[in-house]
Amino acid sequence: MSKEQQFWDWFKENEAKYFFLNQINDNNEKERLLDDFLFHLHEYCNHLFFEVGGYPNEKQDLIITAEGDTDFFDEVETLVKEAPQLEYWNVLAFKPVREDYTTEYNSIKLDPKGIYFIPLNNNDPNRIGLRIYIDKYTPINKEDFLTAVYLVLDNILGEKSNALDIGYVEIESLSSISEKEELIELTKLPQYIKWKRSKLNI
Repeated sequence: MSKEQQFWDWFKENEAKYFFLNQINDNNEKERLLDDFLFHLHEYCNHLFFEVGGYPNEKQDLIITAEGDTDFFDEVETLVKEAPQLEYWNVLAFKPVREDYTTEYNSIKLDPKGIYFIPLNNNDPNRIGLRIYIDKYTPINKEDFLTAVYLVLDNILGEKSNALDIGYVEIESLSSISEKEELIELTKLPQYIKWKRSKLNI
């Protein structure tokens, strides 16, 4: 029996517990279920992670993610490809695009609608460098802001495009630039990447 089949056999036996995960009020029980899921997922590949979500009384999303680590994208795609037909689940490879999604990280709250960028020259012609402009950016919290920005990019691009299309990111304060007409709204980044790829015939 393949590792993929072992994982999905386990999931089919336990899927009801996870379908109602967000309705469990006992935090200890919820943590136990999450740990058990991660244990079985890591038996397949210990570099993969997961997210479970959705609206009550609808099909739930089961997202298998490599957290942007391209070395393990093949494992994500293979596991999802081998998923059986599941009546109550949408099984997704990689974190999907989430439009109109505000990101919070360590007290930093970022709305992509208020963020701008300019593309930068990058050593890798197939990947884009970005200078991101954020209102109220403070260099003292640079690492937290950078993490928050990558989470925003995950949301507007999806995990796979963020990992494969973005090569470099730096952050500046929006107040540091006077000619805002030169900037591009971050929400237009997916269109910019599509245009860039068409130029490169990728």
